[in-house]
Amino acid sequence: MAKVLEKEITFSTTDITVTTTTETIVGTTPQARLPVRNCRAIVRGFAHLTTGAATTTVTPRIRRGTLVTSPLVGEANAEQVKAAAGSTEQFFIEVTQDLDNVDQVEYVFTLQQAGATGNGTILQGSVSVELVG
Repeated sequence: MAKVLEKEITFSTTDITVTTTTETIVGTTPQARLPVRNCRAIVRGFAHLTTGAATTTVTPRIRRGTLVTSPLVGEANAEQVKAAAGSTEQFFIEVTQDLDNVDQVEYVFTLQQAGATGNGTILQGSVSVELVG
């Protein structure tokens, strides 16, 4: 059975504007230091998003690093909005990554609207990383 070696989590504390179709950071994990040289990272992201006008899909992503240009972890799958644009919806993502010979990691959780002609608003969100071995 795997043991949790380290866990880091961050929560959003203010609303975040998602400018039309720009990939936007929901949150970044604090640096997680690996107590061993090889382990697995389990990364989870959650957000409440009020979608912008004409939004058709939203793509949640986890990236290793602190930027929207950092390397993608797992897949980036667009999710159809389930209510009319301008409604508040929940978005979740969970990915894993095997880590080998690294001392520390950070992850960023992002959302990106498609088809939007108006800005969206992230009302709350969180991102966490668990290192297990």
